[in-house]
Amino acid sequence: MTLTRRLILLALISVLPAIVIWTYTEVSLRRAREAEISDLVLRQARLAGSEVERVFDGIHSLLIAVDEAPIVRQLEPEACSPYLRALQQKVPHLLAFVTLDLKGDLLCNSDVASATGTFLNRHYFHDAIATKQFVIGQFMPDFPEGGVVSHPVLPFALPIVSEDGQVVGVLATALDLNWLDQNLKERALPPGGSMAIADSGGTIIAREPMHDAYVGKPISSGFFVHVERNDGTGTIETTTQDGIKRIVGYARVEGTPQALYIAVGLPWKDAFESINQAARRGFLLIGAALVLALSLSALTSHAFITKPFETITDAVHAWRRGNYQARINPRGSPAELRILAEGFNDLMDDVAARQKALQASEEQARLALEAGRMGTWWYDHTTGQGGLSAQAATLLGLPAEKISITIPEFRGIVHPDDSERVLERMRTAVTTDGSYEDEYRIRTPAGETRWLNAKGRVFFDQQSRPITFVGVFYEVTDRKRAESQQKLLLGELNHRVKNTLATVQSIASQTLRSSPDLSNFKDAFEGRLMALSKTHDLLTRSSWREAGLRDIVEQELAPFRKTSDERVVVDGPPVTLSPRYAINFGLVLHELVTNAVKYGALSSPSGLLEVRWTVSEETPGQRLLRLHWQERDGPPVGSPKRHGFGSRLIRRSIEGEMAGTMSLAYPESGIVYDFVIPLA
Repeated sequence: MTLTRRLILLALISVLPAIVIWTYTEVSLRRAREAEISDLVLRQARLAGSEVERVFDGIHSLLIAVDEAPIVRQLEPEACSPYLRALQQKVPHLLAFVTLDLKGDLLCNSDVASATGTFLNRHYFHDAIATKQFVIGQFMPDFPEGGVVSHPVLPFALPIVSEDGQVVGVLATALDLNWLDQNLKERALPPGGSMAIADSGGTIIAREPMHDAYVGKPISSGFFVHVERNDGTGTIETTTQDGIKRIVGYARVEGTPQALYIAVGLPWKDAFESINQAARRGFLLIGAALVLALSLSALTSHAFITKPFETITDAVHAWRRGNYQARINPRGSPAELRILAEGFNDLMDDVAARQKALQASEEQARLALEAGRMGTWWYDHTTGQGGLSAQAATLLGLPAEKISITIPEFRGIVHPDDSERVLERMRTAVTTDGSYEDEYRIRTPAGETRWLNAKGRVFFDQQSRPITFVGVFYEVTDRKRAESQQKLLLGELNHRVKNTLATVQSIASQTLRSSPDLSNFKDAFEGRLMALSKTHDLLTRSSWREAGLRDIVEQELAPFRKTSDERVVVDGPPVTLSPRYAINFGLVLHELVTNAVKYGALSSPSGLLEVRWTVSEETPGQRLLRLHWQERDGPPVGSPKRHGFGSRLIRRSIEGEMAGTMSLAYPESGIVYDFVIPLA
């Protein structure tokens, strides 16, 4: 028997029981953990299903109560729309309530700005009429019949039955899917887990984590088929849409006309982390047992191992003392030791010749490993030749197969503004301690400018003469661009702060000049500053790129109107204003609203206010904004004897800052402003 066979036999005899026990324990633990995790995710899926059923039951009960209201059954828009509007305010997670007649025409709604027309093509409409019972619809990206735009919802519907038992219409509502996702995440999602809810068509209506990225997308078709095949309840080990391997428990929530599906998963890696740790510990124990077995084998096989190796070690000691002619005599040794002796003799022949080359190779490898994915370069002072790695050539814009480069070639690649400095720093490294580091620009043959960060070291001989210059470089173009962008943004911020301070200074000066006492100055100044601040808030939301005219109007009127206040009418198409126009409009509207509250229509319970605007294109490429402000049924008005700072501020903002025109009238019914402003 050979030496190798003897050692393997002894090691296996000693370690085999431990391997058997470890394998059995590992398999048992994994099976138990799989059963535990499967039970956990299934219970969590059922818990989430119970939460969903509770939410749906609440919506069902609410729709039944609403459906019983006489004003809803009579389908009278003037009566039921305010009722639905008031109801929606009390249940904010239901974004809208609408009623449709049997033709699909919109009759009553909870939003004054909702769409009009027919919605005969809605699935929930047909299902409610066909089943004559409460219906859970399918995912919708918006709910235009209820004025909900660009907001994912799940519709619900209930048929409206007249006193004689006939279906006369459909009552529908829209559940906020963002609210549903947050509600379920807080109540049902296990730590580190994921959850997905799909409607009857297989579309995801809630998903954690990354709800916004997956809502509205179809669930995996293979997973959907598996759920249907297993009666809608069970567990599966699968890779989810985010690429993570999970153990998923799923449950079905029954509904009309079809069911919804809920899946709760735990990452496979997290679920078995404790098992994996135990496996690693077991592996270490087995390794220790193997080492012990080998040690015992060595002690018990002295006659088979020690004497043959004494011959080898004697030759090694002689070689280390400088006797490079020493060789091992393999005669009389086992076959394995003869092979080892012959290989060692060949090795001693090659080591001396390769020792010098090995030192330089190890240094190059060390630098390359430290730099990561960086290009390496070197320069041989004895031959005057330079070399590049394939990655370095690619970074310089050269073909990957170009592995040599001269100093003139390198100088031609470096940016002309940096070339003298780059070469001077390299010369300094050669004449000092050999350390080198620099950042510079290059121009690739394709004309692209890149930034490189370079590091290197010069190696000297015993007479301090340079032998080789070895280094690495990597691209830092993105970092340089980011630094430049940061400087630009800081300059822009400084400019905007200066402009804002100048505006505040002007408002303070003009308000003080027109205020009869300090109390009036304080109220007027603070009001104008708040108008400026609110406009700044709107601009900040869009990174100071733009603000909506309607947002500015609603913001200024908000403190003085109630929800669904019919005394105030705001109407006009979407208009986006630049930062300068937005700030001036904010100040103008603040002055108009303040005057209306103090002296105009908003100071009287019977007063009415209309703010309307249109946009037209008078000439190609030139759009005009026409804004009409009219107050009615307030205190009697008349032409003022003098104009205060507020009036001057309005005129200066419209005619000066925005290059527009304004007209002002004082009919007995109430003051009227008309503004015409060119839009960029």
